[in-house]
Amino acid sequence: MRCVSLWVLIFATLCTAHSSANQAEPANTTVNLATNISSAYSADPATAYEQTLLPHLQCIFKQMQRDYSVQIMPWRRAYQDVKSNRIDGFFTAIPMRQIDPYAVLSSPLVLENWYWFWRTDTIAPESWREGYKLGSILGSQQETWLAEAGYKVEMTGNNLPQLIKLLQSKRIDVILADREHFMQAAKELKLDINHFQSRFFRYVPLGVYFNEQFLNQNPGFLLAFNQQITRCSTVSFAVTDYERLQIQELLGRKIERWKRLPNLEPMLIAANKKTHGLSQQEINARDKKWMRAFAENDYGYSIGLVDQPMSAELREIKKQSQDMITEVIVTDNRGLNVAISDMTSDYWQGDEEKFINVYGKPANTISFGNISYDESTKRFQLHLSVPLYSEQKLEPLGVMIFGIDVEKVLSLVQ
Repeated sequence: MRCVSLWVLIFATLCTAHSSANQAEPANTTVNLATNISSAYSADPATAYEQTLLPHLQCIFKQMQRDYSVQIMPWRRAYQDVKSNRIDGFFTAIPMRQIDPYAVLSSPLVLENWYWFWRTDTIAPESWREGYKLGSILGSQQETWLAEAGYKVEMTGNNLPQLIKLLQSKRIDVILADREHFMQAAKELKLDINHFQSRFFRYVPLGVYFNEQFLNQNPGFLLAFNQQITRCSTVSFAVTDYERLQIQELLGRKIERWKRLPNLEPMLIAANKKTHGLSQQEINARDKKWMRAFAENDYGYSIGLVDQPMSAELREIKKQSQDMITEVIVTDNRGLNVAISDMTSDYWQGDEEKFINVYGKPANTISFGNISYDESTKRFQLHLSVPLYSEQKLEPLGVMIFGIDVEKVLSLVQ
């Protein structure tokens, strides 16, 4: 009875237009969306959407002063209805080649962290593509991706707890699932997580696919929608504690070695003496000049910094990192760039968390920034920063900042 009542409530909520603008607005301003509510990790189908996604959408459309409606339908029908312009979009969706010709994916609303999970009595192969029985949640993003990538799904379940039971009973060999969802489902089933092994697969951004006709009729809509995603988000994309340990395991010793590069300490001591007397106004002026030059692709202002020997050493670190490191920055004790592997968008890092969280902190401090998704390179990146000290007097000298390709690191560590 509880489930029936809950579904009636969710259906009524989703199918009602959420009025966020003036009631006198014409009906054609309503944005018509579709979704397929399915359990992310629980036997309760409404949990994830009720608690996180719907409030996020409500905030976005309220800020945009647009009405919207949401209806529940199977994914395949949603694809067809977007293609035939019967609806304006559907969510949450992974990037899909067959949809891209007639729809555009928004910036991520959700970032999922997909892992392969299997029993400890199974020897994991390099690929699960052939010779293994795969399981998936019916109608899930994993099922969609597996089909598009040519994997054969042997069995499906209505939710993740059902799939885990199939895995435990050896009716399937492996599950592809979001790691947090798997952990919560195992907890719901009161299972020992040590009965399973896992391997990182990839991060997956989930957004809204809007059809091109709608976007052509509403110029500027997608840009405004993407801007509001960040403003309305109550959580940031961040690595888990487990992933932090994995990253530190792979990069920790290397970073300690890089903190002791020859000539780094004398260079920082000299730079700190040079910038010691700068006022905040002068720092801001230099930063604005740098950012203006960057925006205009004018590298004349920064060429001296890029071409110096220490910057060349930072580029060598990046080159030898197997694509794990995307950039390296060394700052002085004010947060001003002293050496850079690549041109940066700003000159002063001193007002940013990657500097504030580590400068002057214990020497073994490592700060992890939030994950950002670079649409142009399709990379998930974060900034990892560490404090720099003089070797003898242990005086704080500056900060070393690394741009990290998170997927690459997690893949290599396993």
